[in-house]
Amino acid sequence: MTAWATIRRVSSGVTVPLFFVLVIPALGHGADDTTDPHKPTKLTPAQWRASAEAAEKANDWEAAFTAYCHLFVAERNSPDLRERLNHALRRSQQVRRHRDPAFQQFAAGMSTLDAMRLFAEVLTKVPVLYVDRERATPQILWEHGIEELARALDNPLFRQVYLDSPAAAKADGFRNSLRSSWARQPVANANDARKLLPKLLDAADAAFASRIRAALVLEIVCGSCAGLDEYTVFLNPSQYNPTSVGAVPDLTAQGVYLGYADGGLVVAGIAPGSWAALEAPGLRKGDRVATLNGKTMAAATPALAAEALRTPVEGYHELEVIGEDAEAPAFVARLPVVVPTVFGTSVAAPKDSLPGKDGGIGYTRIGRVAATTPRELDEAIHGLKARGVRSLVIDLRGNMGGSFQAGVETAKRLIPAGLIVTTQGQTAQVDNQPFSSDSGMSAHDIPVVVLVDSETASAAELLAAALKDHRRATLVGMPTFGKGAVQYPVRLDALDEKDASGQPKTGRSGGVRLTIAKLLSPSGAAINGVGVTPHVLEMHPAQQLDLAFKKAVDLLPASPLPPAPMALPMIP
Repeated sequence: MTAWATIRRVSSGVTVPLFFVLVIPALGHGADDTTDPHKPTKLTPAQWRASAEAAEKANDWEAAFTAYCHLFVAERNSPDLRERLNHALRRSQQVRRHRDPAFQQFAAGMSTLDAMRLFAEVLTKVPVLYVDRERATPQILWEHGIEELARALDNPLFRQVYLDSPAAAKADGFRNSLRSSWARQPVANANDARKLLPKLLDAADAAFASRIRAALVLEIVCGSCAGLDEYTVFLNPSQYNPTSVGAVPDLTAQGVYLGYADGGLVVAGIAPGSWAALEAPGLRKGDRVATLNGKTMAAATPALAAEALRTPVEGYHELEVIGEDAEAPAFVARLPVVVPTVFGTSVAAPKDSLPGKDGGIGYTRIGRVAATTPRELDEAIHGLKARGVRSLVIDLRGNMGGSFQAGVETAKRLIPAGLIVTTQGQTAQVDNQPFSSDSGMSAHDIPVVVLVDSETASAAELLAAALKDHRRATLVGMPTFGKGAVQYPVRLDALDEKDASGQPKTGRSGGVRLTIAKLLSPSGAAINGVGVTPHVLEMHPAQQLDLAFKKAVDLLPASPLPPAPMALPMIP
């Protein structure tokens, strides 16, 4: 288990989900991260904690977040760890926002009045949609926002970008007044905020000159959202309306890291548990890429590689690679542009290798949960059954979830009847809403063992919890991440032009990725912040797999006894 997927995914920015899509900062999975080009020196938990605390004191919040991610993997049950991890996440998100050119452009093009209108809309919409109304009152949102502004004033990058060389003493004095006075001002609704914000900005003007006055209000907007939980976040227009224009393509979805060495393109690493690791075993770290999608990479540059990746060959990226052994023949690895969610399917132990058992052991991995997952799992199970498999190991390690609805549908493939999950929230669509299975005879009846770890989250946890509560599977591994919450992209339109019917026709306002519901397992247990505890605890990934196969063998039916010889009639 590693923290690198968490760091990579959170650091890469925010992904806007569709309705009922669960998105989270993820932890990577694998027995050994020697294939990860960014693998750090291993430290003890005490050393990771010391490193995190030192980074906090130095205001290096991204380094602090990285260290807390590693510490979370090592000792997730530490009582203060999750809170400190989330605090470091919020501060590192703020740092990235301050240096984000898209956000800087968003702030520079906004008037102070527009920024205040945007905050008023947040105060109007968020309290009635957030999962827990008592934790999202206008007063609480105001306090979160003021704290975010106070922290921004402590950030040299924010001062450099948005302020005009403020005197340290005056800026510090204003920051202190934010916490001691402004945060305590009563805000019962958006109108109260509209009255307070001009006064707050006047006080700021008395302390320093702002290059972009609206940026102060935008910090309050961002903080009012980020303070609710680690998954709720304000999305600027480029995040809420993502576009592929200008995006740099890569092969990380397939599990391949590309790099440059000696003037050429090389495979810098293979992510453990990824599609490439399980389906393209011939691909190795250190392999030199001779051609990429038919284009030579002898003198590769990032621009040349990106151009090649934009022109896949019939739905695949084709890499002609030469191993580190120069005498070995080159071979072509074909990586799908659209990566299946279910892969690595194999007969781990054929029937003939298990004397006394009627059937073999199958293995498949669900890398993420998407609309295609139920169908892909059906196909994998049918194929394995046709090859004599009678017991199955499903690997959910490192699966950070995906679509809530697909998670429910996947559970229906294995649970014939009964409750799968219950959502709790404010809106009618999620308020104590049960999601159940009525699959009946169409559900697969094959015995199942499920592998989970601290990187299993969200919709994957939903599936694991349902299988456990229904006694439909034996869970092996480590307690799961504990992200049992549903996010919904709430559109903001305060700054948008409207059509004749009053509907917004531009996307200038952005939105909020908002937690609207929490998940309860069939037994009524909360998943968020708790996770799912497996039946069999094992920390080491390789031993997890061994234990899972042993459990799968135990679940196999015994070979039927040979038929007794037919009694022949007595012949007189």
